[in-house]
Amino acid sequence: MRAGLGIQPGNGRGNQMLSRIAGYCLGVILGAAALCAAPADAAEVSFGASAATDYVWRGVSQSDENPAIFVTGQVSHKGFYAGAGAENVDFLGIDTEYDLWAGWAGEVAGVSVDVGVVRYGYVDAPAGTDLDTVDFKLGVSDTLGPATLGAVAMYTPDYFATENPSIYGEVNLAFAVAEKWTLSGAVGRQEIDPDSASYTHWRLGAAYAVNDNVTLTLNYHDTDAHAAGKVFDSRVVVGFRVKL
Repeated sequence: MRAGLGIQPGNGRGNQMLSRIAGYCLGVILGAAALCAAPADAAEVSFGASAATDYVWRGVSQSDENPAIFVTGQVSHKGFYAGAGAENVDFLGIDTEYDLWAGWAGEVAGVSVDVGVVRYGYVDAPAGTDLDTVDFKLGVSDTLGPATLGAVAMYTPDYFATENPSIYGEVNLAFAVAEKWTLSGAVGRQEIDPDSASYTHWRLGAAYAVNDNVTLTLNYHDTDAHAAGKVFDSRVVVGFRVKL
């Protein structure tokens, strides 16, 4: 299970984590800079950063209910894309996670389609523990007036050191209620072998676009697996996203 470490003033591990995240992002930035030297139509380079009072992934707190940050870089060209990101985590003494992804996004028969692969990796994982995991993704969405309806399916051959496969499915809906306001919701199901570890989660949220680059977010998360621990409990998360 992915988890995270909150960033707290005077926290030495938090400072180390920030240094590691900066290192991973520097690699992405240098690669993107090289692409920028190519002709303008060769590729599009984008960067992003987000911070929140909790890092929640598939309904579960990944930062032990503490604040978290996430930074990304991505290169895309003619629908194909590849990117990398890093965030703080807290699992078995691990405090940094890095993510790598690639895929293709475009339209098929008028429906938006996203096919890709995501790799989750961990820095300083305990010896003998192989947490690194790969997800294969298929996402579809369609716009119906002010609403966008979507669905995502993820298949994992080896779910976070279990050596067992897993399947994740989600349906989501976003609705533009005003010029800068969007309401959204999602329901997802994580199927894990053994089935006793499977659970369902749901989310309701609102987003306010301060401008084209900055968005404020408020989300309520919950699961049907409270007995599995506090990280599965309901929670309200406040955050923001920045796109460059």
